[in-house]
Amino acid sequence: MALQCNPSLLIADEPTTALDVTIQAQILDLMMSLKEKREDAAILLITHDLAVIAETCDRVIVMYGGRIQEIAQIDELFSNPLHPYTKALMQSIPKLDKKEKRLKALKGMVPSILEFGDGCKLCSRFDRKDCACGGTKIEPELFEASDNHFVRCNPDIL
Repeated sequence: MALQCNPSLLIADEPTTALDVTIQAQILDLMMSLKEKREDAAILLITHDLAVIAETCDRVIVMYGGRIQEIAQIDELFSNPLHPYTKALMQSIPKLDKKEKRLKALKGMVPSILEFGDGCKLCSRFDRKDCACGGTKIEPELFEASDNHFVRCNPDIL
């Protein structure tokens, strides 16, 4: 129904969650056909599904704790993730060609948004040396690490 008005921006919040694979494909095909038919239209896709992201997105914003952690073109993000959280996400994707390597899992549980405070949002999930803040517990600024690739990370750990 929302597509009847020909919106210039479609916000799709977890549009494929809890759907079977066939229905997921139909929803994604519909969104991609909208994108192809209207050059002036944009889709803001909010999802946790990295496979959906890889298939449908041009540019990705990785968030954690309500904060942007990394922004990059899709190919750049999947081939060269810079942020420790993004790297962990990529290492959590099962790969058919790698039999013995364990999938990455972050330690602990995701804290309540009320528990985050002003410091680094990731310290409770990473070892000190591997954290985006480099162990300072101070949330780093978002900066352009390479052309059109932004990351919220201590530059010393890149």
